[in-house]
Amino acid sequence: MSYMCGTGTHGSTQDIMTEYQKTGHTLPAEVVASLESSGEDRNLYIAALRRAGWTLASISDAAGVTRERIRQITQATPEGAESALPATLPVPTPPVKVARVRKEYVEPDPGKLARLLELQPLAQQNRHNSEEFREAAEDYTKLVWEVHNGDGVTLYRLAKRLGVSHGALRFRLARYGYKEPVSGVSKVYTRIMPEHRVPATL
Repeated sequence: MSYMCGTGTHGSTQDIMTEYQKTGHTLPAEVVASLESSGEDRNLYIAALRRAGWTLASISDAAGVTRERIRQITQATPEGAESALPATLPVPTPPVKVARVRKEYVEPDPGKLARLLELQPLAQQNRHNSEEFREAAEDYTKLVWEVHNGDGVTLYRLAKRLGVSHGALRFRLARYGYKEPVSGVSKVYTRIMPEHRVPATL
């Protein structure tokens, strides 16, 4: 049986960060067997396992004594003394788990964001059956889709930067045919009629 140790392993696209699992340890069967047959090296072996990172509970369960007794044995064993343990007594490192890595979100391109903020007040004044501000509304919606779908910016983040709700952006994208509505029942998300669109936009 092999045991992982260290702070990370390399994946195909990015490092997968790991950290020692701090709870729920169970000593491997071969370690439990070695502990039972450790004889006069028993206390030294217990201290070595504890200093390797195994929990008090995991060692006490295997040794048949209390966690407090494991603590006392470890405290009474001089630092470094475990180096004298026979090679027949394995001291593996505790299991590791994948650490939660904070997700990094894509920010809108500053130039595109500036253009969106410039178009936004005009686009918001457009009504689907009116020609006024129609081109600005088309350009604004098309750029919203480009930033979201092409550049990978979430609607939540883009909406925050634009000072609107993500629902408003989703609504706009659905109305202009860039995104399917969540429900096909609502008439609110009915697409704008072709005659009320700027030709060759999509």
